[in-house]
Amino acid sequence: MRIKTYEADTIQDAMDQIKQDLGPNALILNTRQVTKSVKWFGLAKKHIIEVVAGIANPKRTVPDPSSALVPVPAPDARDTQSGETVSERSVVAGKTVEAIALRNIRSALDDVYQRQIERGINKELSQRLVYLLDDIISNAVSHNRKLETKTIRQDFNDRLSQVIQVSGGVDFSVEEQQIISLVGPTGVGKTTTVAKLAAISSVLNYKKVGLISIDAYRIAAYDQLKTYAEIIGLPVELALSPQGARDAIDKFADQDIIIVDSVGRSPNHQVHMAELHGYMQVIRPTEVHLTVSASVKFEDLVRIVDRYRTLDVSRIIFTKLDETVTLDTVVNGAYYTKYPISYLGVGQTVPDDLEVADIKRISNFLLAKQDLDKVLERLNEPI
Repeated sequence: MRIKTYEADTIQDAMDQIKQDLGPNALILNTRQVTKSVKWFGLAKKHIIEVVAGIANPKRTVPDPSSALVPVPAPDARDTQSGETVSERSVVAGKTVEAIALRNIRSALDDVYQRQIERGINKELSQRLVYLLDDIISNAVSHNRKLETKTIRQDFNDRLSQVIQVSGGVDFSVEEQQIISLVGPTGVGKTTTVAKLAAISSVLNYKKVGLISIDAYRIAAYDQLKTYAEIIGLPVELALSPQGARDAIDKFADQDIIIVDSVGRSPNHQVHMAELHGYMQVIRPTEVHLTVSASVKFEDLVRIVDRYRTLDVSRIIFTKLDETVTLDTVVNGAYYTKYPISYLGVGQTVPDDLEVADIKRISNFLLAKQDLDKVLERLNEPI
């Protein structure tokens, strides 16, 4: 066996040297952190990683490392003085470079999983995300790619978008008329969200926008929407019946976008849900955005989603993120419903506090920067 000692600032650097020198099948015999003197007269010290690695003589038949001991040289004087024995140096014999790295990383991933659970992330989703990150890092290590926070984060974002979907906002490049309906329980901020979306569409994207309120139970909701419409300079209609909604849509035939503010009622009220369904059959919206509060309990969110599925929901909007310190409802809800997230409501200001959903924001919550940094730090820890 060919035995060689390598010194580097990090274990990753040492492994890069070993792979280049001995190949990917090299065996790690020992790693440790040592202190070396630098500059004149040894006045400054620095910590480095020392790795002892070996490769079997290709002309000899080498026994399976899992079934036989790998021969190692006798300890030199320095090792004897430090009390290091041959058996201690052989503890990690048989471990490949990749196995050493992945053992460190997977230990760190266990910590990431626990922190996700503590943040309120669904257990199944937490497991899937950790497996995803494990796969990304394992592939990088096995293909000898340099592990950097930026590239891992980008890979994680790309893979995360297959687990939690974000659709982006309204497509303002569409030439055909769009009818966008917001549905959801009472008290989630639908009317304010309609006003924000209307302002974004008309003021920022120069679209002709018409507003329709079908909330016949709360005149205050229509008055609020009418006030917003007057400020922005948009036409608004109140529809007290499905036929009234159809008439309003016909009246807005020359508008690029029609936004419908639906009645906000309890999803447990079957009569009102049936009425809303009747409105939607007449309106025939091109998009239905289920609007829910980010502070709602997950159990309540599940019930809300199940009630509104019959309305052919196409996307989901989470509001009131300014009233919660966590995104657990957002990520758990998006994972459970499979609805793409279109917008996030982050405050009351019209239109600034309606943000297009961004996978990066969700990624940063699920995998905090400090968590990813710790995972990569574990790669460089001595065994």
